[in-house]
Amino acid sequence: MSAAQLARGIALAAGAAACFDGAVALQAVEARAVAQRAVGAGLLRALIARPRWVAATALAIAGWPLQVAALALAPLTVVQPALALGLVVLLALGRRLLSEPVRPRDYVAVAAIAGGLAILAVFAPESRGVEASATTLAAIFRALGLVALAPWLAPRVPGAALVIAAGCAYAASGLTTKLLADSLDEGALLVVVAWALASAAAAGTGLADEMGALQRVGAARVAAGAFALQTAIPVAAAPALGEHWDHPAGVAAGLALVVAGSLVLGVARAVTGLVSAAHE
Repeated sequence: MSAAQLARGIALAAGAAACFDGAVALQAVEARAVAQRAVGAGLLRALIARPRWVAATALAIAGWPLQVAALALAPLTVVQPALALGLVVLLALGRRLLSEPVRPRDYVAVAAIAGGLAILAVFAPESRGVEASATTLAAIFRALGLVALAPWLAPRVPGAALVIAAGCAYAASGLTTKLLADSLDEGALLVVVAWALASAAAAGTGLADEMGALQRVGAARVAAGAFALQTAIPVAAAPALGEHWDHPAGVAAGLALVVAGSLVLGVARAVTGLVSAAHE
């Protein structure tokens, strides 16, 4: 893997992140406008009738091919954390469009994300296909699926539980997207279709959980909390999938900086102000 490939992979991941996080701001407005407080398919049916929510979801879907392309060029260990750049885009938009102040700790958070990505780029393993056994993959997806679907079975679910469920569902989607990218590289079209359907199912579950969370918790906190999980879980699983870390301490340090910076940006006034303005 060359430095140019790695840079292109990060750039594509940044484009995907801009789509994903830009969609969250618009989806939050529509989710809160729906009176129904249930979680799952019923909530999605109510949201599909709202054109602005559909447009926001289309924006998020547009980011998925960029993520696939990024994973074809760079390792999972770098691509998933690079999605944090979407929060930086929201921060810049809030500052530019709303003149919201960017506090010193926000700049520190941006520096943490940039520094974390730089560390991950330095210690990144070679980009290679998933080498995990079917048993290992089944165990990972079973655990993530149980957490993601648990809120659908409960009558009342707190917002924090929905954020966790959404993060696990999106983590599963990130892993299936990596498997899809590998299958594209191998030219296995039937396998590509299978992983595309699995990615759609995981992302759809995550979307339902996330919309339920947006009705109960601030949009920026939902995005930051879900992001932390959908980043940390796939990266933690990467060695089990076949990525070989020669410097695990460096990878752990880079990941910690990215996640910490994302959690801080999630509550930045410039970010929360952008969502609030869309609601007015």
